Amino acid sequence: MAERQQPRTADEMVQMRRTRNRALLGAIAGLCVLFFVLTIVRMGGAG
Repeated sequence: MAERQQPRTADEMVQMRRTRNRALLGAIAGLCVLFFVLTIVRMGGAG
């Protein structure tokens, strides 16, 4: 297992946190889109 990189400065820590937050935002947004599409497909198939 790879070791997590330790930030050397406060700026580095902020940048690492920002990168991680953007990745998490992308994952959550992707799940929202997936659920939305699945809901539309299921509702379309009911009629």
